[in-house]
Amino acid sequence: MSFRRFFKPAVSALTMGLLIMSASACGLGGPSKAERLGKDLEAAALSVTGVESAKLNVNMNTSGNFITVKLVGSSHDADVLADVLGNALPPMLEETEELQSGTFGISIFSPDDAVSASARDLGYPGGSSLNSFREYFLSVP
Repeated sequence: MSFRRFFKPAVSALTMGLLIMSASACGLGGPSKAERLGKDLEAAALSVTGVESAKLNVNMNTSGNFITVKLVGSSHDADVLADVLGNALPPMLEETEELQSGTFGISIFSPDDAVSASARDLGYPGGSSLNSFREYFLSVP
């Protein structure tokens, strides 16, 4: 058997293996847990009347879970924006039920970013603990 007969199939197999490995490294295996959560949170926010768009950053790593959300509402009135935020928080926080801990930050802005409302405008005492947000906004009175 000549060297060429052996070498050509071996190079082809090696090339195919490298292509498969690089494709899987590029994320063709599907969205990450953070990406899935981000999409679920965005869908929950956009299902609420008065929310025009949602920009999210979900970072899940060995240091913890970090979620920041910027909603854009359809109103320029701070009280209306606060009401919309109050309606958006429960369905969004329900999407985080599988997380044991993390930080959560959220605000809603008018379309021109001139007016905003935050969880504090809804009586939330503060802090960025995801568990505190859930306790406050998902508790049954």
